[in-house]
Amino acid sequence: MRYRILAIAMVSLLAALPAAGADVRDLATCTTKVFNEINRTRQWSGKAPAGCAATVAVEKRANGIFVAAWTIEATAGGWVRTALSSAAGYAEVADKKILARANREIVSRAARLGKCLDSIKAVNDPLECRTHATKSYLVDEVTGTEHNRLIWLDDNGRHTVVEYSFGDTEATPTPPADLFEGTPIQPGVIIQLYREVNAPPSLKPNFAS
Repeated sequence: MRYRILAIAMVSLLAALPAAGADVRDLATCTTKVFNEINRTRQWSGKAPAGCAATVAVEKRANGIFVAAWTIEATAGGWVRTALSSAAGYAEVADKKILARANREIVSRAARLGKCLDSIKAVNDPLECRTHATKSYLVDEVTGTEHNRLIWLDDNGRHTVVEYSFGDTEATPTPPADLFEGTPIQPGVIIQLYREVNAPPSLKPNFAS
């Protein structure tokens, strides 16, 4: 009975937060624009692309480039952060036509993730997606509660992962650290794009359920 009450309370809390599915699709567009920029210039400017209202981070990993984009919105009781991380192999980013296909895949997967997120917020049903939720209690200099939920497609496909977080801490929330763990690419640094045949397995998410 207690679990049911907590579940109902969580659904009610999520439902009261701003809509997020459309935000996920916008974030996907941001990440694909970054991949296009790197394809054209072989470097990253360090700035969010034109028309992108998100904060962006770009990382280099062993077999590909990972781009994370996120927005933070103030709410009556705190804040909401919506983030998307997507990946492309070096060979994909190096080839304009192959990258176009990869970008379409990212946008398509993000749209599916957005639907899952909206369903989670409405009725706590992840639909076709997998999800992992955590709740943190912050003390000391920053106090409050933070809820984090990772959402991904469990189909061995491309790394395209959503993190939806909200909290009531007074301090500005930190970037979505769970979404990226490689070496940050500094603005203006030339990126060596290796022409590998296939997108490597490391581009696939590997989270605990």
